[in-house]
Amino acid sequence: MRLMLFVKLMVISLCASLLSFAFLSVAPLDALKLMAAGTVASIAITAFYPEVRGIRQGDTVSVVADSAIPSIIGRLGTAAAAGRKNDRIRITLQNGSEVLGVIEDYEGLISPPRIRILYEERPVY
Repeated sequence: MRLMLFVKLMVISLCASLLSFAFLSVAPLDALKLMAAGTVASIAITAFYPEVRGIRQGDTVSVVADSAIPSIIGRLGTAAAAGRKNDRIRITLQNGSEVLGVIEDYEGLISPPRIRILYEERPVY
């Protein structure tokens, strides 16, 4: 998930530094310094963005039954409410059932945020 954010930020910073080199009177060494600064900014923003943003309503999340058993991907669902780490939120799973869970971890480099199930509600048909 954060990998795409990093790639987008890197492309933007690379384009900005190359445009400044092309249209402004910037020395080649200064253009390399701008590229380095853009790379550092991209890494910093990518690292801290999930902590600032949290989880919002409509985000895709991974629901796991027990955090003691390491599991990268659980069942996928959609957050029904916004929340931060250690908050309780409702999740709607793909089969239509609702789950109450605790936010354990924000998104990884390519994995969605992890929610530990506290209570699962199953619809009766």
